[in-house]
Amino acid sequence: MLIEKTITVIMLFASALFALPFESFAKYEVKYGVFNLGEATTFLRVHENGSYETEIKAKAMGFAATLSGKRVETYKSVGKLVDGKFVPDTLEKVRSSNKKTRHVTYLFDHNQQQAAVFEEKCDSKGCSYASEILPEYAQDDILTLYHNAALMFGKEGVKELNASAVGSKQPVHVTIPEGKQLKTAKKAFSDTEGLYLLVILNQDIFSSDKGELYINLDSDMTVSKAVLKKTTLFGDIWGKIIEKRIDGSLE
Repeated sequence: MLIEKTITVIMLFASALFALPFESFAKYEVKYGVFNLGEATTFLRVHENGSYETEIKAKAMGFAATLSGKRVETYKSVGKLVDGKFVPDTLEKVRSSNKKTRHVTYLFDHNQQQAAVFEEKCDSKGCSYASEILPEYAQDDILTLYHNAALMFGKEGVKELNASAVGSKQPVHVTIPEGKQLKTAKKAFSDTEGLYLLVILNQDIFSSDKGELYINLDSDMTVSKAVLKKTTLFGDIWGKIIEKRIDGSLE
């Protein structure tokens, strides 16, 4: 559904410039107008040996929870840093509601440039299982893509990125807004300091004008605010950080 996908995508960017070990946590609220659609938490831990685990958990709230059957969606990626980039070993996606649970696990073989997927679906009638080798390989999963993008835009001076990721059906396009789009970002975020990014979401589920998601990254390269513009059902949908903890230091 639109609500859960919006919550998840708004929260995907996180800190990627740090000295090891490093740990961060952030909590967000997602709203349109005065109405609370949901909340999400993000977590990242990187150990001294370069291994990492990162997780996003999003849940609908209020009338959004009623409409979605109290849906909760969790993404968890485990892997290691290689040459300063996040490289996943596994990605897990769990989606649960009052009546159904879907658990998907992706396993990466980067040497063979392959990824396998294992799926379990359960409802009141029982569970079903499926597995396959994905037809297309990507080095990133949906979480590491955004961690690595934050690194590339924040430290390496990248201006534009088109990338695919395991766990996302469509490629993601990220740019630093300019011209009219920069004016839109500044107006939306009231000229808040930090790095502005524009993510073009190539998914019909968002039903928004070109799927334009504007993001404001703070000095820690963590999302402070985000807005998905002009969705069909809700207009502008906002994400705002309400809690943040960091244990470690930026490089």
